[in-house]
Amino acid sequence: MFVENKTRFRRAEEALRFYFRLRELLHSGRTRRLVADELPADACASAANAIDDYQCIGWCMRGLDEFALWLLSEIYGPTCFGVHRRTLAHTCKAGRIEFPQREFRLREVGMVHERALGVVKRGLRVLGMIPGRQVRTPRVRRGIIAAGKRAHLHGDRAAERG
Repeated sequence: MFVENKTRFRRAEEALRFYFRLRELLHSGRTRRLVADELPADACASAANAIDDYQCIGWCMRGLDEFALWLLSEIYGPTCFGVHRRTLAHTCKAGRIEFPQREFRLREVGMVHERALGVVKRGLRVLGMIPGRQVRTPRVRRGIIAAGKRAHLHGDRAAERG
């Protein structure tokens, strides 16, 4: 029996790329800076189409400040016909132009990006749009197991001889 996966995206980064590309289409290519007032107050109950997905992803960004919203749109927004993501260094330079009153450092941009992405991931998980956290199982290195088995085998052979 085939069980359908109900998640809409594999990762939050994919959902954000979708959001900002659809936003550009909805605004006929003339997108202005994303502001918190533009984000929906409530998430849709069940995402059935692209517009529902758009609203749900927007809901997941609630609570982010002006710079974090701009940063996500700069990194995950459309750059060309490909899906190339802007680097943090490029985004840092663009941030200095967009927000001249702030002194940006690459480390700060990276920290704001990680925090904003975490907020979006939590919201997407709550809505079931991305898979939940993967449970990590401890991995045992093969070399250690193999060495242990070899020692065990050598011990058994020595006992047989003795």
